[in-house]
Amino acid sequence: MSQPPTRARKPRGITLGRVLGARIVLMPSTIVMALILAVFYAADEDGFSRQGFSIGLAVALLLFVSVFLHELAHTAAARGFKREVDEIVLTFFGGHTQFRSADPRPLEIGVIAAAGPLTNAVIGALALAASGALDGMAGRIVLYAGALNLILAGFNALPGSPLDGGRVVNAIVWAVSGDRWKGHRWAAQGGRIVAIGVIVVAVGLPILRGGQVDFVAAIWAMFLFSVIWPAASAELRAATVLGRRENVTALSLAAPAVGIPYDATVAQAREIAARAQAREVVVLAADGQAAGHFPVALTEAVPEEARAQTRLMSVTMPLVRGAQIPATATGERLVEAVVPWFGRTDVLVVVDEHGIPVGIAKLDEIRDALS
Repeated sequence: MSQPPTRARKPRGITLGRVLGARIVLMPSTIVMALILAVFYAADEDGFSRQGFSIGLAVALLLFVSVFLHELAHTAAARGFKREVDEIVLTFFGGHTQFRSADPRPLEIGVIAAAGPLTNAVIGALALAASGALDGMAGRIVLYAGALNLILAGFNALPGSPLDGGRVVNAIVWAVSGDRWKGHRWAAQGGRIVAIGVIVVAVGLPILRGGQVDFVAAIWAMFLFSVIWPAASAELRAATVLGRRENVTALSLAAPAVGIPYDATVAQAREIAARAQAREVVVLAADGQAAGHFPVALTEAVPEEARAQTRLMSVTMPLVRGAQIPATATGERLVEAVVPWFGRTDVLVVVDEHGIPVGIAKLDEIRDALS
């Protein structure tokens, strides 16, 4: 499976070298998998078989070569799109490729994800074809390797996250709808369906058919469920929150405001705000920077006969200098703009592309909208 990380990290494991700029890391759990496969093939009705154990080790080796080629295909595809690949990690569950994916596009996400299963499908087909020309143990090992590659290809192609098929679903939905996070939500829901489907196939179908549940299949199904369901659920939660953020702009959360020089009177401010249909006034200092603000409704407390002589400073609430955000800021850009001001101010001035105040946004309301 391909996986774009949030930041590079040094993994535990054994570094085997580098290929296409990516470090190859072997996790100790892969050795456990090799032994499990060897024991599985060694155990038969007649007891423990050395020949079966040898076949199991050979199949395990070929399987992990296949997993490596699967991840190498992801790496080659990512490099084809000029993405930097940090590492290829081989694990108990299979493997994953970590590449840097700033500003991703649907096409490259889909192609990078599809490259892995397609590679295994080709290897599997070639191995099955070659097994017919080989005799004895060699033919048997190649046959098993071909079957395992086709299983690996088919499973990874299932349309749900965190599998490669889920990434392809994400890319297709994103490309068609233009909504990146909708693609993630569809892929995550697909992952949940896949997780349930694994349990149904391994446990539910045998029971419905009146047969016995295979213990090994049930264990594997529970293991796969425990990996796929949490990953898909986490992606669904993240996509829901991040998708909501993409539809929120600083201006949409702000009360309409207008900037007025500090030396204006309350009467002048009320007139200008009425023309601009503003509910807030941003008081501008001599250098044009926001120095304070007040709700227009607050001026009702000033007697009408005194409004023409009353300066704005008498009704102004001070602002922290520089406490402003762009009106068009949305998603992660809005988060980055807002975070530095938590604990320093209660409100922010929303400004247009020319730096002119157009709104006053409460920090608590921004936080609630982004959470």
